[in-house]
Amino acid sequence: MIYVLMLLGGLALASFNTWQRLGRSAAARRWARGTHRDFAQRNVLVLWPALAVALLGGALLGAAERLDLPTWPGVLLVALGLVTWLAFAALPLPVPAAVQPRWYREQVGPRRRSARD
Repeated sequence: MIYVLMLLGGLALASFNTWQRLGRSAAARRWARGTHRDFAQRNVLVLWPALAVALLGGALLGAAERLDLPTWPGVLLVALGLVTWLAFAALPLPVPAAVQPRWYREQVGPRRRSARD
């Protein structure tokens, strides 16, 4: 039962996060305009996807155990998701530009350049 909840939670979190990252509506882009933009950027672009990967990996681990299949892919996803989450939650690591959507880089880029000048 717990694996089903992990699967549903991981899918729900991944789909909500995908909606935010795509930013096709004003509501989906609201995180980029808030007062705590750096905190929201870290959550939307790194922490929530890492948590979704860990949850989906846990669900895969449970399915693999039930079906008597190798469990290492699930363990790898859980470890990757949790290590990534812990590193970005605890350390002051910058959010990589590779995970920032184009619309976000275009919106934030001019502000950062004007702040430096």
